[in-house]
Amino acid sequence: MEPYLLSSQKQDVNHGTILSPYAHYNCIIPTVLPDVLLHWHVEAEITLVLEGSAIYKIGEETFHSRKGDFIFVAPNTLHSVQPLPGITHISDTLVFHLDMLGYSLMDQYSLTYLHPIYNGFLRPISHMSQNHPLYPEFSECAEQIFLCVKNKDIYFEMFLKEQLHHLFYLLFKYQCFTNTDAAVPANTHMDKVKEAVKYIQENYQEPISICELADLCHFSKTHFMYFFKQTVGITCVEYMIQHRLKVAANLLRASGSSISEIAFESGFHNLSNFNRKFKNHYHMTPLEYRRQQIT
Repeated sequence: MEPYLLSSQKQDVNHGTILSPYAHYNCIIPTVLPDVLLHWHVEAEITLVLEGSAIYKIGEETFHSRKGDFIFVAPNTLHSVQPLPGITHISDTLVFHLDMLGYSLMDQYSLTYLHPIYNGFLRPISHMSQNHPLYPEFSECAEQIFLCVKNKDIYFEMFLKEQLHHLFYLLFKYQCFTNTDAAVPANTHMDKVKEAVKYIQENYQEPISICELADLCHFSKTHFMYFFKQTVGITCVEYMIQHRLKVAANLLRASGSSISEIAFESGFHNLSNFNRKFKNHYHMTPLEYRRQQIT
């Protein structure tokens, strides 16, 4: 089981291997991981919430998770997890490529069921709470999946594929999808956000203006600011700051560079400003954060 560490843009992380294209993560927010910034990946993702609550954003939907929730993230979908004050959120997550189910095979099954989900023409239900009438079937399937990847009993690979196929069977059996007609414009909007997020990730060390990002998305500055806030949940400036702080936190854990060097490498060109924003976000100074990672 690995800690759930995600970047804040399209992930270049390999979730598993070519032979086993999946990875199981245990996510504890904010104790182990402060938050999960907005990102996306080509794999699908399922989560079972074990304890607590957090703010999930999946595509254009935002909700507070609850203990027992089953959460589904389709491939290439923007999503994030933000903590709630004073609440620890614990969950199991499986990230898996649809190749496990035969996505690369051009047969009727793949073309009818897997490709529409991967390409965004079918948008599966994002989450299901315990009071949902279909919850018992979905939660039982998810529980079997996580028991399988945790225990890895003999022949577990076959059982894991069986359960993932069953999960998709349930999605289609009960038509757990949003209106497909709305998926195309929504995906077009999300592509604009992905462009902006990717640009921030690639250029975070340099000053980035709102006008640059607006021009990239072919929006006016005012429309871009409104659109980004509506889609992501925070302003573009707040997102840039959070991404730079995430980079700084990673460097504090992994490198021996000085605090001032890390501030500069993360895109902060004023040390006192970096220290203030880091403490506001992580509730400790950069030095305290580094010492906590060592102990």
